[in-house]
Amino acid sequence: MPSPLPFLAFLDVGPVLAWGVLVTAIAAVGMLLVSPRVLGWLPEPHDDPEAPHYASLATPPFVIVVAALSGVATGLAVSRTAPQLWLAWSALTTANVLACAIDARTTWLPARLSHAGWFVALAGTLLACGVDGSWWPLAAAAAGAVVVGGFFHLVWRFTGQLGYGDVRLAATIGAVTALSSASMVAWALLTGTLLGAVTGIVERARGRRGGFPYGPGLLAGAFVALLLPCA
Repeated sequence: MPSPLPFLAFLDVGPVLAWGVLVTAIAAVGMLLVSPRVLGWLPEPHDDPEAPHYASLATPPFVIVVAALSGVATGLAVSRTAPQLWLAWSALTTANVLACAIDARTTWLPARLSHAGWFVALAGTLLACGVDGSWWPLAAAAAGAVVVGGFFHLVWRFTGQLGYGDVRLAATIGAVTALSSASMVAWALLTGTLLGAVTGIVERARGRRGGFPYGPGLLAGAFVALLLPCA
């Protein structure tokens, strides 16, 4: 079958891989162009007057790193999941990559980016339902969001060791990974929790007190799970 993307024919790849290359490129370039505008649009945290202005992060190095991370995350997602799940995974590879990059710099996960991730994950889930001709993906995503998001809500509620942005991110991770399998959810939760804990240990060893960015490790766990043969 000829490639649906003639300009990628020189790669001698199949249609699915060709589309994956295109989707990855679109994600990286899109984030490169959109991130500065989004950073200028996000409202600042109201309960922390000392929080950095998000717009001040819109420097070329920061935006390039975000675009590169989004491209890598998208490439991994499209190479390890079925095409009907690509849109749902883009909730993690775009909006939440930017959110976690912000978290790494400020320890804040903007709520509006989390909400955007929810919307994209829902749209991707409905697309998967349409492709499969079944409501099962929606049920699986809802269960994943409730189980993982509920677990992190309890941790937030009773320990105070997390920000609520981490709870919103965890719910999205649970929903998206549940579209693949229950084991994917479990491994994403386990590896994300471990990576987040390692981040905290490193930050404490560096003498940092107070909050630390838990979101990047939590998000990375979902992509580590994609690479595990047992997930």
